[in-house]
Amino acid sequence: MLKHYTLLIFCFFWVTCTPPQAPEVIDVINEIPVVTPPEKTVIIPLKTLPKGWVMNRETLAGWKASLPEVLGIVFDTAASPEYWDDPITLPSGIELPLKRAKITYHHRTRLTNEVVELHFVNVDNIYSVTNYELSHFEMNAVVKSVEILDTGFPQLTADDVLKHKVLMEYGTPKDFDGVWHRYEDKDSEFAVRVIDDRHLAVQVHSRLIERKIKHAIQDVYSEEGIELKKQQLMDGFEL
Repeated sequence: MLKHYTLLIFCFFWVTCTPPQAPEVIDVINEIPVVTPPEKTVIIPLKTLPKGWVMNRETLAGWKASLPEVLGIVFDTAASPEYWDDPITLPSGIELPLKRAKITYHHRTRLTNEVVELHFVNVDNIYSVTNYELSHFEMNAVVKSVEILDTGFPQLTADDVLKHKVLMEYGTPKDFDGVWHRYEDKDSEFAVRVIDDRHLAVQVHSRLIERKIKHAIQDVYSEEGIELKKQQLMDGFEL
């Protein structure tokens, strides 16, 4: 009996003093946290807005280009300028006729048929009615009507063009009124709208020329401008 008791005590101490079993290598590997390096984000720079008359990614004439200069570039030799007065009423009640002009030409590519209007304004005429020559007309806008031709399968649509050539290149518009997607920077305002599946309208305006018009009106028709003009007239006045 004592022999069995001693054997049991020996077994107990042997079990309690045995070091814990080392973990399997595979268990150790599985417990090592896996660190996934962050994916590199490729940032595609947004396309800059047109700063004038652009074709095939080339600026043919920038804002402020003169009417004779642009006439020498237009591909349609039959294109001729149209002129008109655009009356605006100033806060003072004075009606000012802005002298405007445009050249219209047609441009056809493999995918589109376009009607392009190049618009001009005579800012110098605000200062003096004697500034009426063609060289005083400066380009201030480009307006396009774009028709998408048959492309076979798949047929391109206006929404495809809007997605890939506008939203993906220029980013989120500054303003969307439900019709026009509008963008702007310090030089230009750019707007695009989908008319139907095959037609789009594009407008680009010069903010530079708009500021120039406002500055000219301020110079001539503000109280300070009117007083300065009176002083200049007085130089030739004698009693």
